Amino acid sequence: MQKINLAPLNSLLFLEDSKGGIPPEPIRGAMIWTTASCIAFACLPEVDGPTEIVIGQSSELEPGLLLVFEGELETPSRIVIISGVEIERLLSVDVANPKTKVKIWYSHPKWPDKVTISVD
Repeated sequence: MQKINLAPLNSLLFLEDSKGGIPPEPIRGAMIWTTASCIAFACLPEVDGPTEIVIGQSSELEPGLLLVFEGELETPSRIVIISGVEIERLLSVDVANPKTKVKIWYSHPKWPDKVTISVD
């Protein structure tokens, strides 16, 4: 399990394979946008302070209050990273398969100050 506290630029982070992914087109009003190879997710507005980001295997994590995403992510390198708009890699986690099951929980439906991500 890995954890970081930050106020990312544009309050936006990306979950993708370490070799990159195809970013999704933004959808006005949505908190999460996806493609098969990239998941973009919103955080607490950067002016309101940091968001705690936790990522790891589901067995290591305590789920958050609100499950906001459940799906799969292409991970051919078997390394999942979290990156930002101007930051290439904030966190990275090894995964077992070329397709990874992902669940994302928010502490609040619109202004999450904690985002928990399981990758199995």
